[in-house]
Amino acid sequence: MKTGTNYFRIGIFVISTLVIAATFIIILGAGALFRKNVFMETYLDESVQGLDVGSPVKHRGVKIGTVDEISFVQNEYLNDLESEEFIKYGRYVIVKMSIPGIVKALPITKIDESIKRMITTGLRVRLASQGITGTAYLEVDYLSPEKNPPLPISWKPKNHYIPSAPSTMSRFSASLDSFFDKLEATDVRGLIFNLDRLINNLNSEVEKAKIGEMSREATMLMSEMRKSNQELKEILAQPELKVAPKKLDTALTQFSSATKRLDTILSTNQNEISLAVENLRIASTDLKDVTSNAKKYPSLIFFGEPPAKSQIWK
Repeated sequence: MKTGTNYFRIGIFVISTLVIAATFIIILGAGALFRKNVFMETYLDESVQGLDVGSPVKHRGVKIGTVDEISFVQNEYLNDLESEEFIKYGRYVIVKMSIPGIVKALPITKIDESIKRMITTGLRVRLASQGITGTAYLEVDYLSPEKNPPLPISWKPKNHYIPSAPSTMSRFSASLDSFFDKLEATDVRGLIFNLDRLINNLNSEVEKAKIGEMSREATMLMSEMRKSNQELKEILAQPELKVAPKKLDTALTQFSSATKRLDTILSTNQNEISLAVENLRIASTDLKDVTSNAKKYPSLIFFGEPPAKSQIWK
């Protein structure tokens, strides 16, 4: 009888423990169960060293999801690739991401349309490194659409698709490779030879220019300029030149006053001046007549009227 009671108590304890554990699991996982989860994918044409399943997906430093799967495009879309496309696009690395609630305000049916608008404005995914640890994560951010065009693809993605952008390390490596390619294509030996010849020519021209003589002449010229400058200062320091501006100002003032008085006189006696000018004009006309008569009849000046004509000529 006691043995049956112990089994009953043990069973109650086990069942209670299972119920409590299930309750905790439900409470802790309720958020994940009722949370909208969006699966997305991107394609990278570079090494993803340091990126693993479970690595974070961040947007401007804020974790928004995790990496679910990492593989090659040829393994996921083998039937959608032709022979040429298999060689060209099969090397792409496909990364699938789980991003819960990326657009919480929109229903799942409208997320694809919203993501397409964000891609148009520059939404891209790129590989980033977490300091010196060597681990990597995916960074989702807005970049220049012109400088970061999407990778060409010939298949329809199974999940929501966000184009990728080259990582900072990939850009640096590409720039470094391009630099060394250009350096190898440069004729360094010829460049050094031309530089050496240029230096020799410069040395020859400097010797021909007689820099020492030019320096001595420049020193003499500077000495003469200093002497002339000192003489000019002594001339300007004379007392007569110091009062010269005042005298010039007084003279200009007197000249202005005289001009005003002359203008007043001319405006006041304008009628008399006009009459005098008219008299001079009349006198000039009379003098012209007298001169003309003197040329025709010189005796008129001494004897008066010209003699009467002879009766013979009547």
